[in-house]
Amino acid sequence: MICLQSERNIDVFRGFIVYNQTVVQLVMMAVRPTELRHRTNDKMKIRFFILILAGFGGANAAFSQTAQSGSVFQSWNEIQVILPLVRTKDSKGKNVNRITATFNGILRIGRKNLDLVDRRTGVMLDFRVNKYLSLLTGALYRKDEIVKNAPRIETRLDFGAVLSTTWHNFSFRDRNMFEHRFRNGRVDTNLYRQRIQVSYPIKHKGKILFSPFVSEEGYLDLGSRKWVQNELYVGISRSLSRRTSIDIAYLRNDSKPVNVNGLSLGLKITLR
Repeated sequence: MICLQSERNIDVFRGFIVYNQTVVQLVMMAVRPTELRHRTNDKMKIRFFILILAGFGGANAAFSQTAQSGSVFQSWNEIQVILPLVRTKDSKGKNVNRITATFNGILRIGRKNLDLVDRRTGVMLDFRVNKYLSLLTGALYRKDEIVKNAPRIETRLDFGAVLSTTWHNFSFRDRNMFEHRFRNGRVDTNLYRQRIQVSYPIKHKGKILFSPFVSEEGYLDLGSRKWVQNELYVGISRSLSRRTSIDIAYLRNDSKPVNVNGLSLGLKITLR
């Protein structure tokens, strides 16, 4: 059983590597001259979507095999306040946020008496290198009580990068992060996190009504070299105003000590 599970983890890890290679190839195609992009091999496009489906499905299959704990319902709620710090103009005179700070507050509610099982606050800095690449760094403070009467506290430091591109109105984001967790009363740990997101805008008379999205994030413990957590979101994003938007999604989180099915609500507010 252990050997089979190790093989599943290795297969998922290889799938993520192949996916990253494909994203890079798509980014390179996007920056080529138009006449070269029009001659792109259709097999490349088909392969990309097969990899996405395999990645989402394969990761869930692997984690479902490891999940031994029960499942509970939780409500995950987040507010992001986005503050552009440095702006420049591109070749077309359009404003571009080069450095952005995102402040977030997170409350997760669970159990029958609606306890606050997880509280977090943090800040993330985004350095936009170009339209396809951004660098990230941030810190987050977390206090949780997933197991009743067993509170835990930790501080996280994150460093990473995001690859992004669009293709036939589909938007693709591939976030890769290294995370160190300072855990009070427990051994510190290091993780690699990869989040893949695909979204597509639904329009009416040229106006975006909402954007369905699918997102999945795997957590690889660099000490044990095992995938220890998986988060899946399926939902929609909708703009409420020029500077405010909301995400509503079904979420599935596979991890110890308990697996979660729930509702995710995210509010994003841009200050300027």
